Amino acid sequence: MVFITGLSMGGTLTLYMAGMYPDLIAGAIPINAAVYLHSPDMAMLAYGAETPEMVPGIGSDIKKSGVTELAYEQTPTAAISQLHALMGVTHDLLERVACPTLVFQSRDDHVVKPGNAEFIMAHLGTEEKRLIWLENSYHVATLDNDKELIAEETTAFIKTHA
Repeated sequence: MVFITGLSMGGTLTLYMAGMYPDLIAGAIPINAAVYLHSPDMAMLAYGAETPEMVPGIGSDIKKSGVTELAYEQTPTAAISQLHALMGVTHDLLERVACPTLVFQSRDDHVVKPGNAEFIMAHLGTEEKRLIWLENSYHVATLDNDKELIAEETTAFIKTHA
């Protein structure tokens, strides 16, 4: 049995894999996943004619004091266009997700708009789905105040569906 989970773009990849391989994935657990950004600035970077090769990286959107994420200082703009493509394909694959799905979303996320979780829930193909709102974490929830909740709920989800 294969269970898949990921944070941020990893969460988007989790949903992508569950949609592409519905017969192989026993359960999906996306954390702060994005299927849209609604960010004109990011769209311009992704597909603009005259964009820089690199832009400042995104990292450490963490509420918990004293915790930092190991992240790149810069992001290649080519990666931003790839992210847009991945989100678009994943958006269209959501209805093919047939496995039980546990969605985590930080209410106060400065990277991924929390409305992504509601959109994902509304468009998943599976009837067996649950959304857990993270009330005490920002985007990097797996390093933040709700990390124990994520671990406990993920473990329980896998045990229930294994």
